[in-house]
Amino acid sequence: MPKRSKTSDVDHASSLLSAADLLRRWQAGSDATLWRAEKDGLLIPVREGRRRGYSWETIWAFEGGQPPAGMEAAYRQRLLTSEQAAMRVPYRPSTLITKAREGTLPCRRIGTRVRFVAAEIDRWLCSWL
Repeated sequence: MPKRSKTSDVDHASSLLSAADLLRRWQAGSDATLWRAEKDGLLIPVREGRRRGYSWETIWAFEGGQPPAGMEAAYRQRLLTSEQAAMRVPYRPSTLITKAREGTLPCRRIGTRVRFVAAEIDRWLCSWL
């Protein structure tokens, strides 16, 4: 398997994401976040040979649900913080979080944190133009 840089997206060919890949994807959390989610049965690790990780279906279920049809590749990319998402649209980060909590802007939730899929932000913005 080719080496990946630490800054690359997590859309590599493996069917499992390691704990480190998952924390980079979320840009938040710690091993304790994963431990609590596992303990509560919200995020279930699996094994492929010697490798332990999380399947995409389990990750998406933990984050709030499976991606819409045809958007699986976009949902495998690193999630955006509200600050990063605000750089793509003419809104402040606090406005994006408010719209996400209202349900007008698609988002992913990792505990109390709100994260965004870049393709969903772009699609949402196009619906307003």
